[in-house]
Amino acid sequence: MKEFMLMGVELIDLTPAELEARRPAMAASYARDVVQNFGVDPDRALEQSAHQIGAGLPDGLATEGQLLRKAVDGGDEVGFLWMSMPGTVYPDMAWLSEIEVADGLRGRGYGSQMINAAEADLVARGVRRVGLHVFGNNIGARRLYQRLGYRIMSQVRARPVVPPDLTGPGDGDDDLALVPMTQQTYEECVTDLATNDPFALVRDPSATTERALQTASRIAPAGVATEGALLRTAHAGGREVGWIWCSLPTPDRPTIGLVLHLEIDRRQRRRGLGRRVIAATEAELARHGVPRIGLSIPGRTEALAFADSLDMSLASEQMIKDLPGPEHR
Repeated sequence: MKEFMLMGVELIDLTPAELEARRPAMAASYARDVVQNFGVDPDRALEQSAHQIGAGLPDGLATEGQLLRKAVDGGDEVGFLWMSMPGTVYPDMAWLSEIEVADGLRGRGYGSQMINAAEADLVARGVRRVGLHVFGNNIGARRLYQRLGYRIMSQVRARPVVPPDLTGPGDGDDDLALVPMTQQTYEECVTDLATNDPFALVRDPSATTERALQTASRIAPAGVATEGALLRTAHAGGREVGWIWCSLPTPDRPTIGLVLHLEIDRRQRRRGLGRRVIAATEAELARHGVPRIGLSIPGRTEALAFADSLDMSLASEQMIKDLPGPEHR
């Protein structure tokens, strides 16, 4: 049995029996957060949660690259930690797939101790970057991660669809229109984006142009003809001013039409066009009967400020932290 100790907390490998006993609670906890943050039906959320855990641990504790440990203090179990090594969730980054402090023991510093112990373990293994996911309603956890040096990598914001008034103030008096994108334009836009900003497609700091193009092909295998893909160019004042890529709800995301990327021509920014494009997209989602609109955004100052202007709630957040080399621990 492997152990790792730091600041009084030991991380001890789970036994197969302990994992099986924990699975129902893991699925139920994740499902509750999905319901609260994404408005998914509870039964469906629980089914998806159990499926996701099974997909992440197909061989249980023997699943390659997955470390599941209980946190123990003085012989008493105080929490649980699931670490995914580089090459599982992300190619070059470890991922803290689940962090849980036992009920009744929160607020005593165990979360910090568990994460510090996990990071020390990762550093000893030569890992240089770690990330994690936190739901928007978990304010306490988000504050903890920020205190420990984690920074925003990306977010998903969401709110119910309310068809807006598209005639509000914008770039002059001309209405904005979303026009179905041609395949040629799609290929040009995606190639340019993958070349100059692969992170925008992959949401991974180590993303390459090749991986970005692969991601685009996976999301939209038939380009503009991909079922459920809304690929539109935006026109205002008689000229093209940007483009937007939105995905209709999927089995894994049954209630949300998700904006995957929005781009406004640099010369046309700060004129309200981004908000108008989102409004026009929301109106299109309403016509499809989609109940909620979501926006996937990179953790950049400008993008976060834009999202703040849209009156969308934080649904989920991905955070990362660069780890020092062993010689600095």
